[in-house]
Amino acid sequence: MTPDAESREDSFRRQFLRTFFHDLATPLSAVSLHLEGASRRFARGEDPSESIEIAKTELARAFELFERGRELLLASPGAVESFSFDEWIEAVLRPYAGDGLAVSGRTEGRVSGDKERLSEALSALVVNAIESSASPTVSVFLERSGERLCARIENRGNLPAEDPEKLFAPRSTAAGKNWGMGLARARLYAAGAGGVVRLGQQGDRVSAVLELPEESA
Repeated sequence: MTPDAESREDSFRRQFLRTFFHDLATPLSAVSLHLEGASRRFARGEDPSESIEIAKTELARAFELFERGRELLLASPGAVESFSFDEWIEAVLRPYAGDGLAVSGRTEGRVSGDKERLSEALSALVVNAIESSASPTVSVFLERSGERLCARIENRGNLPAEDPEKLFAPRSTAAGKNWGMGLARARLYAAGAGGVVRLGQQGDRVSAVLELPEESA
């Protein structure tokens, strides 16, 4: 990995840690507040069970986030290997063939990295697009950008935040889930291979781009 790629990976890791600890503090603060409320209710001879139950729920959320973050940050990387970008994309997307994916373009290039982690990153972006798409079709474009190879995933819809960077925080998640780590994991795993993950809004379409450096011939 080049010095620039290492610096980018460190930058994304620091950014993730800042949002991770901020999001972790939120339920822990709620635990403290509700336990204080329970204590005051008990002192007044009132039933503190409601406040205690809420505190227990918030504590469980905090532990869940801690475990997810620990798993993500401490997982051992796999072996770095060289592989065809186009064939890899095709293999990762094959299980989603029945979900309305339309793939176009070829790069004829090769990349190198932890293939398993990069597959997780790509899958997270695809699943996110499928789940949030306002239409039954999700488009995947394979492109070149200078000496970098890109998979651009597009779906109809609107980003749920004006600042796309907020969507990489654990607290940004779909309804019914406590925490969302898919986009954060995708960005960190891509950075480990010298790549980047970007989200953007163009008209009525959301785009997620996974960009990796092309392997030198």
